Amino acid sequence: MMPSSGKINIAATAQRLDVDNRIPLRYYYRIADNILKQADIFRAEKNIIDLYVMLLRFSGLVSETIPSHRDYRASLQSQKIYLKKRLLNALNELEELKPAVIQKINELNRRYTYQSNSLQRSAVKNQSLTYLGMAKAVRPAAQELNYNGSRTQKFSYSKPMEEQFRRMSLNLLRPKEETLSKHSILGPNGLYGQWQPPKTNIQVQYPSNIDLTPIEFPSLQQPIENKLPGKSDHSNSETEASSTESTVTIDNFENSQKCHVDEPCPMISFEESETIPNITRQPSPPPVLAEVQDLVPAISPQVIEGDCRIDNPSTDGLVPSESPLQLHIATTMMESFMKLARSNTDRNLETCGVLAGSLKNRKFYVTALIIPKQESTSDSCQTTNEEEIFDVQDKKSLFPLGWIHTHPTQSCFMSSIDLHTHYSYQIMLPESVAIVMAPRDSSRKHGIFRLTTPGGMSVIRQCQKRGFHPHVQPPDGGPLYNTCTDVYMNPNLNFDVIDLR
Repeated sequence: MMPSSGKINIAATAQRLDVDNRIPLRYYYRIADNILKQADIFRAEKNIIDLYVMLLRFSGLVSETIPSHRDYRASLQSQKIYLKKRLLNALNELEELKPAVIQKINELNRRYTYQSNSLQRSAVKNQSLTYLGMAKAVRPAAQELNYNGSRTQKFSYSKPMEEQFRRMSLNLLRPKEETLSKHSILGPNGLYGQWQPPKTNIQVQYPSNIDLTPIEFPSLQQPIENKLPGKSDHSNSETEASSTESTVTIDNFENSQKCHVDEPCPMISFEESETIPNITRQPSPPPVLAEVQDLVPAISPQVIEGDCRIDNPSTDGLVPSESPLQLHIATTMMESFMKLARSNTDRNLETCGVLAGSLKNRKFYVTALIIPKQESTSDSCQTTNEEEIFDVQDKKSLFPLGWIHTHPTQSCFMSSIDLHTHYSYQIMLPESVAIVMAPRDSSRKHGIFRLTTPGGMSVIRQCQKRGFHPHVQPPDGGPLYNTCTDVYMNPNLNFDVIDLR
């Protein structure tokens, strides 16, 4: 009962079931019995919302759908009286449950709204922090680069430029010690150069006024007059070059004051030009609101062959959903069915079986594989005595959960005959599935399918053709059937094989 908006919608799950006169009236009576059976289980489990929905479905089926069937007037009077009594009981219980159901729905909707808003705020905050971090990695914040105080105040640069370059150069190799020593202010020989004692005839004088204006990167190509003395003289020894580079004289400082205002003189002159990274500054993108899909994030179960999923026991089973309930199938059931169908498969004949099971905690479990009497060809299979199937289901109190059949010579798909066959199963129970076993299909050995609602169901209901024939596309433009996404392969599930042949 959770539509795309996320809030519980009772009306979406209690829509009227349109009558199909091709389906015998006794099938609609069995649908009513199955709905009441589900209601009894939900009542015992104190699941008032699903109980309320089942009672609504039963009321609509008995009061609107069944009386519209062409065979209803000729049906037994005792059956009509029985249904009317059950209808009155259902209506009385609906009135009693209504206040508690409304309170429960409002509570769940408020909880969903609160958690949804919390997830959205958290998502927006995380996105904002992510983009802020990206922007800082490209360029520091504007307030960290601007200097608004006097010359005696400290610079407000909170993070050194070295750290910014380190973030953008995580994949670069660390330079060797030899390379670092060559570019050291100690000279090309670095720490390994010969030590020279200080000269007493040269004085060092530092400026009394320290300029704290922002430092700009020096130009890579400097005029010759901006170089320190002795740089162009390559005939000097390495010792003299090292001594010249490691000291600053008064004349050098005076020459530096004569530099052009628009082109500041470099503090350090390099012998070899190095490439400075070209930092592209772009505005950070705006935060994007994350899409919230689930009320409570669930652990993603492991997928088997793209069709089915392993049972996830973490589901609490309290909040109803608009999609059908989960359906659990034993992992060995398909293999067991193929062993039973081996003789027919070797002769290129189809084999079919009926799936039946139980309901517990809003989950259906296939606990019985029924092999009925049947007539088979290479591309079709038809049961011959359906009353025996109903007797087995009634005696064991089982729900009809679908059917399984082989395609011994074809690929894994649903033919037009398969669609019409499965239509009757899905009318009886929306959770019913059709399993196709295709042993000769190299790309897909099996598939678990269900008609789309309302698209595929409406097309098959209006189709009056028989045999193999094409179908029109549903009005909504979607497919006629889909691969099931709520069927779980359960390794802990046991099942019985009941061969009626």
